Amino acid sequence: MKKLQQGFTLIELMIVVAIIGILAAVALPAYQDYTVRARVSEGLVLATDTKQLVADNAVNVTPAARGGFASGFLALASVGDAAPVACSVAGCTTVSVLGTNTGAGPGALNVNTISVAEGTGQITVAFTDRIAPDGQDTLVLVPTANDAVLVPGARPTGPVTWTCFSSTKAAVGNANPTVAATLAANFAPSNCR
Repeated sequence: MKKLQQGFTLIELMIVVAIIGILAAVALPAYQDYTVRARVSEGLVLATDTKQLVADNAVNVTPAARGGFASGFLALASVGDAAPVACSVAGCTTVSVLGTNTGAGPGALNVNTISVAEGTGQITVAFTDRIAPDGQDTLVLVPTANDAVLVPGARPTGPVTWTCFSSTKAAVGNANPTVAATLAANFAPSNCR
């Protein structure tokens, strides 16, 4: 009588384990980049109101003496401040602190600060250490109207459009950030790369 083989051999099992290991080695870094990009998108969502404020100030021809493009931007000096202060004069503080730059647990915040340049309307979103280390953690949003930079006290010649920049994105027409973006392209949304 012949005995039939049952089960898998050790070689077959080792081949399956090796294939699973290779797939995991390829998929894990891609998944980690994906989760960081999802956290970065939170910063772009939080900057939406700030983009609207800059566009409103441009359309309403807010002069530099009244805060320029940052006029009305609510800025907190630090986390937990009771009353944010609105920018209404030239040279006002235009950094809104949303979180602390420490901690990486599930309750940690992703966005550290959002700031507005009074003279250009550019918005800088800085992320916490949960996203990237200091010095490598900012995206810059640059406003233009008909490919022309915005000028405080002058009405834009068309609708205000926004261009997002990460560390590797080159200038697009006249949209060129005056403050360099430092977030790595693999962590930035596709429109910022």
